[in-house]
This record gives sequence, structure tokens and C-alpha cells, in this order.
Amino acid sequence: MVSLALVRAEDAPKRCRIEAATFNQDEWPERNEGPGFLGIGAAAERREASTSGRSRPPERLILVDGDADAAVGSVIISESAHPPRGAPRGTVNCVLNSLVVAPEMRGGGRGKALAVLATRWAMEHMNAGVVTAWCLKPLLGLYVDACGFEYEPPARVGFDDDDGGDVCCRAWADRWRAPPT
Repeated sequence: MVSLALVRAEDAPKRCRIEAATFNQDEWPERNEGPGFLGIGAAAERREASTSGRSRPPERLILVDGDADAAVGSVIISESAHPPRGAPRGTVNCVLNSLVVAPEMRGGGRGKALAVLATRWAMEHMNAGVVTAWCLKPLLGLYVDACGFEYEPPARVGFDDDDGGDVCCRAWADRWRAPPT
């Protein structure tokens, strides 16, 4: 039995922070977000958050297998300055960014566990009224069918995506029911 726990990067064992930084950077080298799991750039992120309309910097979380003391996956949760359409005024919208499972850990529901735990974490710790995930179309089933998100069609006819194939899905706090992980 695997003992999975979602922990803030700064609270994770050093080995797990290094693993998360490495597989995040390997997955998306152009984003250069891996060093953040090691605490690199944290001061700049705090400054940027305070001037961008967000109330807090992004939270880096690592899904840790406590039995193996290994990083299974990671996610960055950012508060968006833009509420989704139809959201009541003042609704906090958090976005799941760069959600990734370590290549050797893929399969067995770990992506689902990471997405569900991260969504719950955003609602409980960041007071999110809605959690947004932009994902590639092939992953829509993971978020909608397995994790309880709702697909949100594009706002404009003929507008298919934000950046080359991503689709939007959301978990609204008032109607999201966390599936078992």
C-alpha cells in the first residue's frame, strides 16, 4: 500500500524537492518552474503577486509517497486575478498549473490523486470558490470523469482553445464532490 500525502514544497524532504524540481523541469523546460520547488525565486514571486492583483504567491505542492520517501508528482496552484464567467463577485479562482506525475510513477491513479488533493487543498487553504484546470484535450476525461470537474465550453463561437489545444474545466466549491483517491 502506498502512503500518499500532498505537502508544501518547503515542508517536503530535500530529496522530494529535488525530484519534483527535476521532473517538472524535464516536462516543461520552457517554463523554468523547476527551481521554484527548491525555493529559488520565491522572493520575486512574492513581489510579483503583490503587484499583480493576486493576494498571494503561487503554492508549490508535492505529492509524496511516504513509504518510499519519494516525490510522485507536483503541482503549482496560483490565484488568478480573473474570476471565471458567472462567478459571484469576490470569488477566489485558483488555477492548477504544471500538474505532473513523475514518469516512472505514472499509472495507478496517481494523477487523479494529485488533481483531487490539489483541488481540495486550494479550496481549504486558499479559500478557492473555484479551481480551474487548463488541460490538453486527451486529459479532459481525467479532470471531468475521474476528478469531478465540469467542462467549460469556450466563451466565443469558433474559439477553440487558449494556446494550441488546451481546454478549460472547473471545480466549483459549492457543487464539487471530491471523488475518493
